[in-house]
Amino acid sequence: MTGAPASRAAWSWQCTMYTGTSSAAAVYMDPGSDNGLTCSDGSTLTCSCSADPCVGMNAALPSDLVCAGAGPDASNDGCFSLHHAYGTPPTALTLVAGRGSGTLADACGAAGILKVYGHAGGLDLLMSWGAIEAGRNDSSMVPASAVECQDLCDADSACKFFTFNDQGPSGGNYGYFRGLCFLQEELSCEGDAFSHYHGMISGPASCSSSDPAPTPAAGPAPTPAPTPAPTPAPTPVPTPAASPAPTPAP
Repeated sequence: MTGAPASRAAWSWQCTMYTGTSSAAAVYMDPGSDNGLTCSDGSTLTCSCSADPCVGMNAALPSDLVCAGAGPDASNDGCFSLHHAYGTPPTALTLVAGRGSGTLADACGAAGILKVYGHAGGLDLLMSWGAIEAGRNDSSMVPASAVECQDLCDADSACKFFTFNDQGPSGGNYGYFRGLCFLQEELSCEGDAFSHYHGMISGPASCSSSDPAPTPAAGPAPTPAPTPAPTPAPTPVPTPAASPAPTPAP
C-alpha cells in the first residue's frame, strides 16, 4: 500500500500520548516533534518513524509507552486501559497499527472477535487480506471514541470487552483504520488479560456493574449475656429479747 492516498494510510503516521494518563487529554504528535511529555527519567517523549517522510506501511511510534500514558485511564477511574489491547493483539491491528518498542506485556491468549466496526474501505481491505472473517465486519458506524466503541459492546450481550484503535486523530490521514472497534469475548485463559499496544484503548462492556452487592454470610446468632442471679434480700439482724429488770432485794 506504499504510495496509496493519504486517506488510506496503512499505518498511523502520528504518535498518541495521553496527558495525565487520561483518554480525555489525548495529544497526537508528528514524527520528529519535540513537544512530548517529560518522562520519569527526565527524558522527553519523542515520536519517530522508520521512514522520512513517514508514509505507507511505516508506523510512527512513541519512544516510551509508559511515558506516553500507558496504564489505567484516569478519566474513568481506571475502567479503560490506555495503550493496551484486550487479549493478544488481533491480526487486523498488527497489519495497520504499529505496536511500540521496549518491554511489552502480552496477554495470556487471544480473545474471540464477535464484530469489527470501522470505515467501509478499511474493513474491505482487511477482509481482502484475510485479517477479518466474513460477516464480522460492520461499517454501519465508525466510533469516534473509546466510549462509543464501549457502547457498541454493551449493546451486544455476547460482548464482554472491546479494543478501540485511537492511533491518530479523528478525521486525520489515518481515516481508513482510525476508529477500528473490536467487540470481543472474554478470555478463557489464566494470566494477563491485556497486551501493550500503542494507541489502543480497551476495557469491559460497562464500567458499572449491574450485579447486586454480595450479601455478607450470616454469622451465628449472638449468645445472650447471662442474666445475673437476683440479689437476695438482706437478712434482718434479730433483735435480742429484753431482759427483765432485776428485782431489788428486800
